Amino acid sequence: MAVSRTVLPRKGLVQPQHGLTGYEADQDANWQLLDTNVAFLSDLAPPQATDLGINGVVWGLALSTSASLTPGLTNGVLYAQGIRYAPLSAPTPPPAPPSSTNYLFYNSGSGFYYQAAAVGASAGDALIGQVVTSAPTVISATPATGIYGQVSLAPNAPGNFSVAHLLGRTPVGAVIQMTSSGSIWFQASLMFDATNVYLVASAAGITGKVQVW
Repeated sequence: MAVSRTVLPRKGLVQPQHGLTGYEADQDANWQLLDTNVAFLSDLAPPQATDLGINGVVWGLALSTSASLTPGLTNGVLYAQGIRYAPLSAPTPPPAPPSSTNYLFYNSGSGFYYQAAAVGASAGDALIGQVVTSAPTVISATPATGIYGQVSLAPNAPGNFSVAHLLGRTPVGAVIQMTSSGSIWFQASLMFDATNVYLVASAAGITGKVQVW
């Protein structure tokens, strides 16, 4: 597959590893085009998912707090190492380490595990979300950003800023959509890495979203 990079100035459409076959210059049309890929991804065969390098939650698998160290988790669909995981009922993850903040991942070979950082221990591991515990219970649970999920942007000053994308890996691509007047665009030196998206705001108080996959 040919590698290409497409950037729409001040619109934020970026596909650094695999080129889109076509796009409209209008930002809303780009957003609609990318949203349709969520349904496409849920039907991907494992070799296709591996080729695209897209691993993570497609839908569901939402974390929740609990009265023990084992977080609540719904059923859903994810890809890890290019392999589809879709349990028919809600899976039970292992207990989280007490009195700490950790990230729950899924590996297609070994199953669920916790990691102190928001990046998987092995390539292709899928991030489920962040789990914060006290000594006996899960007190906070933040689901991962799903594939083609959105992260809210609300810079409090003009200039450079960054946000955690909670995708669990370096995004394959990203697109920005403004939800207010003003502009937000990617930093020229580094657009994103395994944990954050790096952006520039034209003013304080503006809002937007970045979609990552």
